[in-house]
Amino acid sequence: MSRALRKLSYAVLCASCLFLAITGIGTFALGKPPMTHWVLMAHVAVAPLFALGLAAVALTWSGLCRGGAESPLSCFAQALMWLILASGLVVILSGVVPMTPLFGTPGEHLLYLTHRYSAIVLTVAVILHIPMLRRRN
Repeated sequence: MSRALRKLSYAVLCASCLFLAITGIGTFALGKPPMTHWVLMAHVAVAPLFALGLAAVALTWSGLCRGGAESPLSCFAQALMWLILASGLVVILSGVVPMTPLFGTPGEHLLYLTHRYSAIVLTVAVILHIPMLRRRN
């Protein structure tokens, strides 16, 4: 894949992740959960951009992060990339599945907590991954 496409997909992922972290984790950290009104609408509106960015990163970066492949990334940076992809998938699924009638109230609460904590893991992984790229490139 081209380097420009790889950088663009990563930038979309990081920008959308930052916005979602501010609206989601920020609301929780400020002691005002759950999200309501315009904050919730903005969070839900940016979520598809995050999903597209995550899919694009999976397609453009997975070759660099394969086990045994020649890569300019450190082993830790590669592991963080796989953690970003896995936790991002959990965030997406735990945000979409409660919109179906498959789970009752206890199941939806569990999915809500799964969404929250996997988003925290994702945010920390992205924050740790960004400086590793600056050092390598």
